[in-house]
Amino acid sequence: MQRLLRIDLNKKSFLFEELSPKYVKLGGRALSSQIINREVPPTVDALDSRNKLIFAAGILAGTSFPNSGRLSVGAKSPLTGGIKEANAGGNAAQKLPKLGVQAIVLEGHADQLTTLKIDNAGVSFIDAAAIKGLGNYQTIEDLKQEHGDKVSIISIGPAGEKKLKAAGVSVTSPDFHVRMAARGGLGAVMGSKNVKAIVIDDTDSQKVEIMDREIFKKATAKFTKGVLAYPMIEGLNALGTPVLVNMINGMGCLPTRNYSVGQFDRAHQISGEYMAELMAKRPNSVPAHKCMAGCVIGCSNIFTNEKGDVIVSGLEYETIGLVGSNCMIDDIDMIAKINWACNDIGVDTMDVGAALALAMEADILKMGDANGALALVNEIRQGTDNGLMIGNGCKVTGDTLGSKRIPHVKGQSLAAYDPRGLKGTGTSYATSSMGADHTVGNAIPNPLSQYDPSSPDGQAEMSSFLQIYHAAIDSMGICLFASLPALDFADLQGHIVQSIGALLGETLDEDYIKQLGIATLKAEREFNINAGFTKEDDRLPQFFKKEPLLPSGNVFDVSDDDLDKVNAF
Repeated sequence: MQRLLRIDLNKKSFLFEELSPKYVKLGGRALSSQIINREVPPTVDALDSRNKLIFAAGILAGTSFPNSGRLSVGAKSPLTGGIKEANAGGNAAQKLPKLGVQAIVLEGHADQLTTLKIDNAGVSFIDAAAIKGLGNYQTIEDLKQEHGDKVSIISIGPAGEKKLKAAGVSVTSPDFHVRMAARGGLGAVMGSKNVKAIVIDDTDSQKVEIMDREIFKKATAKFTKGVLAYPMIEGLNALGTPVLVNMINGMGCLPTRNYSVGQFDRAHQISGEYMAELMAKRPNSVPAHKCMAGCVIGCSNIFTNEKGDVIVSGLEYETIGLVGSNCMIDDIDMIAKINWACNDIGVDTMDVGAALALAMEADILKMGDANGALALVNEIRQGTDNGLMIGNGCKVTGDTLGSKRIPHVKGQSLAAYDPRGLKGTGTSYATSSMGADHTVGNAIPNPLSQYDPSSPDGQAEMSSFLQIYHAAIDSMGICLFASLPALDFADLQGHIVQSIGALLGETLDEDYIKQLGIATLKAEREFNINAGFTKEDDRLPQFFKKEPLLPSGNVFDVSDDDLDKVNAF
């Protein structure tokens, strides 16, 4: 039986609580969003002690189902002012269920900076004064030395301690590389609770109980086989998510020069293909790194310099798009160094990348100045005025600088897909309760479908479908890329449902995925409405509607009426 672990930071106490009927058989985003909607006052300040910070393992976490180790982190967001879930790979989500924990709920506020250790004995409250102010990498190294190399570490960097709105939460991979639940400022919520780190030790823990192991094994094997046969998986294994750079650039949708152009003439120099060439020559580079046990894709990487020293792991498409082409930076090594600095400081590379482009437009530094961008990111750590501005993300940066073209929705920066050419993705940006988040419903065409991303028609239906699906996938803890094949092959969705049914010992409805996604989205929308959001918040900035995207000439012309139809349950 999985439980909630409620930790009262005010009292330094904890309680294992059986899942109540309203939370039973939920996990990941579904569980965190239901808890937030039911237990957090919607109008409370996100940094108030009444906000709650939830770390939720997916429904399939801790099992052998492939790529099911994503950890959902949820709270009211200081960046958007609404409900937020961000998720990351790593091994935390696989360890929690083995301790009988479906989710950790942090409540209140510690009176001093604290590290929490969770193991079979319960929760220990440890003074974190010795690691105060440290970046994530040194924090992780110090805690690994203290607690051993079999643990998982969740931590914040200086940005979280400073409660900056672009602060994220770091989660370690099995080999102690950093993976970020970056979006929405949830690192600031962790900082507001005076928690520097959480150490999870599942030594001597039990295996997750699967009610029908034979059915689970067969369904899992069929799903794995289907994923590995999907055409895109080979490209992801060879080039990782940077495989998207040339693809999206070729479509004319790669954000360039603060979303003013859709193609970067030096895109090859920051592409997955070019990275693969470099990594083949560089010692210790790993082009197909797995951020979690049980991954069958290996879409991450370990990117090294010419001497074989690790620059960062992993260097992903979104960072390359927002820090690279969007800032006119064409040096992949410098992008990787900026990525490392953001990880160490503990900020979202996407919101910071968008903020850097705005700073470049305002002549704080020159467009394309990679060294200046790295120096400005490091000012976040130093706490200069410009550093704090950038560390609070693109909306605060744009407002501070008087920018007229701020690429955000609900305070959160857009991802690295221009919505004027990818209008289904733009519709998801606009209407998601999470702000401009691509993972809630990224509508990228593929050869197996007839979908037209450039047409204004049908985008509300496409976005609604994808948002429902991905809300469910986030709740199961399955990584986005492992879930993509099931969008095209319904039998793979059936194998997911069958696996969960075997885990729970139930026969689930064939519409289980849809029902789970809708229930999650309803809870999130209800919270945001109660927090004061209206349909006017479900809009893209005007410049996407008025400024044609070069070279296509597209504008975002999905009607407001269609936007209002998305997820109108």
